[in-house]
Amino acid sequence: MSNDNNENKNKIRRKKVTSSSTPSSSSTTRKSGTRPTRPNSSSTSKTSNSSSRPSNASSNKKKSTRSSNKNDKFKFLRVAGIVFLVMLVVGTAAGTGLVFASLRNVEPVTKALLDKKTYQTTTIKYSTGEILSNAPSINKKEPVRLDDMSDYLKKAVIAIEDERFYEHGGVDVKGLLRSVVKTLTGTKQGGSTIPMQVSKMLLTSKEQSIPRKIKDIYYAYEMSKTLTKDEILEVYLNNFFVGKGLSGAEAGARGYFDKHASELSLAESALLAGSTKNPTKYSAYRTAKLEGTEGKEDVENKLLFFINTPDDLLDDPSAMELQMVDKLDSWGLIPTRETYKQLKSGTMVVRKAVNNPDAKIRQETVLAKMLQTGSITQEEHDKAVAEEIKIKLPKPKDTVVSSVEDLIEYEVIDALVEQGNTKDEAYNMFYNGGLIINTTIDPSMQDVLEEEYKNGSNFPGSRNGEGIPQPQSSMVILDYRNGQIKALVGGRHITGRKGINRATDPKQPGSTIKPLSVYTPAIDTLKLTQSTAFSDAKGGYKFKQNNKWNPNTTTAGSGTMSLRKALAYSSNTIAIKTAEMLGENYEDTVDVMIDYLRNFGISTLVDSKTTDPSHNDRTYPALTLGGMTKGISPLEMAAAYGTLANGGVYVEPIIFTTITSYDGQLIVKNTPEEHKVVEPDVAYVITDMLQAVITEGIGGSASLPKDMPVAGKTGTTNKSLDVWFVGYTPYYVGATYIGDDAGRRDPNTGEILSRQSVSGGSGTAAKLWAKVMRQVHENLDTVKFKVPENVYFAKINLIDGGRSSGGSSAAFVEGTAPSKYSSYRNPAPKVEKKPEEENKPEEGTTPTPPDGGGETTPTPPDGGGGTTPTPPDGGGGTTPTPPDGGGGTTPTPPDGGGGTTPTPPQEPAE
Repeated sequence: MSNDNNENKNKIRRKKVTSSSTPSSSSTTRKSGTRPTRPNSSSTSKTSNSSSRPSNASSNKKKSTRSSNKNDKFKFLRVAGIVFLVMLVVGTAAGTGLVFASLRNVEPVTKALLDKKTYQTTTIKYSTGEILSNAPSINKKEPVRLDDMSDYLKKAVIAIEDERFYEHGGVDVKGLLRSVVKTLTGTKQGGSTIPMQVSKMLLTSKEQSIPRKIKDIYYAYEMSKTLTKDEILEVYLNNFFVGKGLSGAEAGARGYFDKHASELSLAESALLAGSTKNPTKYSAYRTAKLEGTEGKEDVENKLLFFINTPDDLLDDPSAMELQMVDKLDSWGLIPTRETYKQLKSGTMVVRKAVNNPDAKIRQETVLAKMLQTGSITQEEHDKAVAEEIKIKLPKPKDTVVSSVEDLIEYEVIDALVEQGNTKDEAYNMFYNGGLIINTTIDPSMQDVLEEEYKNGSNFPGSRNGEGIPQPQSSMVILDYRNGQIKALVGGRHITGRKGINRATDPKQPGSTIKPLSVYTPAIDTLKLTQSTAFSDAKGGYKFKQNNKWNPNTTTAGSGTMSLRKALAYSSNTIAIKTAEMLGENYEDTVDVMIDYLRNFGISTLVDSKTTDPSHNDRTYPALTLGGMTKGISPLEMAAAYGTLANGGVYVEPIIFTTITSYDGQLIVKNTPEEHKVVEPDVAYVITDMLQAVITEGIGGSASLPKDMPVAGKTGTTNKSLDVWFVGYTPYYVGATYIGDDAGRRDPNTGEILSRQSVSGGSGTAAKLWAKVMRQVHENLDTVKFKVPENVYFAKINLIDGGRSSGGSSAAFVEGTAPSKYSSYRNPAPKVEKKPEEENKPEEGTTPTPPDGGGETTPTPPDGGGGTTPTPPDGGGGTTPTPPDGGGGTTPTPPDGGGGTTPTPPQEPAE
């Protein structure tokens, strides 16, 4: 290695010597003391010089090597020092900048501020800014003084969360450094003190970021300057989250053990303190199904009730569970009669709270830490470990009687979960976070809707035999331009919290599905128009599956009818024949219809090519006449029709616009999803056809004063078990549904009760829709639907669809036109409607879904019972009064099947 170095040095030195060889040589001779040689002794001199030069060179090499090593070493240190200083300066500047940026908007920490945030209540506001309500108090935290809390709870929290709490000045530097080291070595360990956690709970957020951590440190120091240790501990214990939507010592003690925080035992205190690490995992109890062998003492104060929805993790109640309902009722453990009725009907299920084994393990960890820190004795530790934890749930003490408030809660919770919160954390924020929720609900519209739903005369044949008024009903009003829900009612005479919200509950849609699945795709082909005519006769279908099914006609069945008239009179046969024009084969047309329905926002389609036909919507009975497996909710139906009103653009319905903190910081901005379904010209043609339903067809009961334009469609399932009217104006869209709840059981026998017909058919729904919308539009100017540029109008005969000078004015997309002139002279021949007859599914398939009454539900006709006025034919230019069921003579024809009754989202049981 020295040779290598010498070689390197020699190379450098040789270069230097070569550049000044003579001076270097004489200088060396003088230093050595050698005298100049005489001429006669040249040989001796040569020899002497020759022997002395190498020695001097070697000496110079060593000196130069040592000097060079020193120079290099100092150079490295200088460079390293400069780099370190630069990094220090840059790091300090960056760190200082980060600190200043993090602390630029901090606020002074006072006890008054922390108390204010502790006592915050979530406020729900109308779209006008007025207060709609406050968050339910069932899980609301109840702040209490530190003296009113168990000493065991204080000791447990300090031991497991911040054992040097009384020693540090807000931040435990040792603990923080230990946390950093363990984090760098791959072991996760928190270093937050109790003051830092108070900051995170009330002053900053749970966001994992350096700026937030810097703020927490700052606030912890400031807090420790202005508050005593006991005041900080009191704030913490009134806000810490223990799972199941429970915050604070008092709420946790009551929610799990039905006692005051001052009464908590050591074992219970350690359980609550331990849950803070992961409230979802370590909450005191889990839910379990009843086994049927329980005695009263096994379930008393341990029962939980959940709405049974298709979206939760709950199983439908078994026969044993239904029997247990009666036993629970006999023990006095069912809180209300409505709860009992819903349990017996299967729309609600009961579960029991059982001890959580994970919570027990965590509790023992806390007790061990308390023993280690000297907070408790060995005897206290052993006794607490052995103590049986007894869950005792409190009796419910408040109810929410508004389906609007329930829906707001569901939507807000979902939005908070989408932000990364757990379900428990989201509920805690909703109940205890002091949020301000700005909703879309218009107070005047909501008042109108609720008042009309209190009026029993709007629901002929109303009865209350099983405790819940029947028929039930729901209505939704949307501003279709922005998707905002302006008013909503989810049922009649709602008396319990989190009941069935029939506005979000899918129902069999009947003929209200036709404009969405059949006529919009047809007009969108630009090959079929309002003037296209089909025979309304039974049979003669394009596809063999439909010829096997062969549903009866709901009109005379002996002539032709234009699409305009077919929709106005809700012809089933022509709807099917029109749908057959959408593709080359049965499957193609089914795909087209399903695609359009999905684009219209319908989320409840059951689409599978392998599923049992009785649980599949890939059939014409489901897609053309509305005999669906699940159905469509009034909310989704309103949004779908709103798409047509909005020029073909779907806007997702929303019930709140923003969620902010109490001091106005934006937490969630609710921006609805939008997409184009069809072009504006196609949407307008369908709107024009749907106006004919009111002016020329069977929906006259939905007309509004002052000639306010209305476009809409009736829908009636078999035997008028479900009736609808969905319609829109140039301002709003509304969907109204009326029908008995499906799946109800006789409370005495447990047998499913048959559903009864809605008196007046869909005319009852149309009249209710008009009664509400008349008041909503009372002070609004009459305006027409905006006509797109590439739409023109032509008069057509409603029978054969040909041009007719005395016919009905109909809209057409540019490039399409009536294919011929009418062969009819004025007046045109009359068309009579035939009595309805059951539609039957294809051979070898299962009938469309049951209606909840134990009957088979054929695919719905929608033609009508009672007398049928002579239909308008377009020949005379006049419009006879349409049959609508509203005048007491002609009910709107049934057109669909019944179905099961799913329910809105509910917090799932574990």
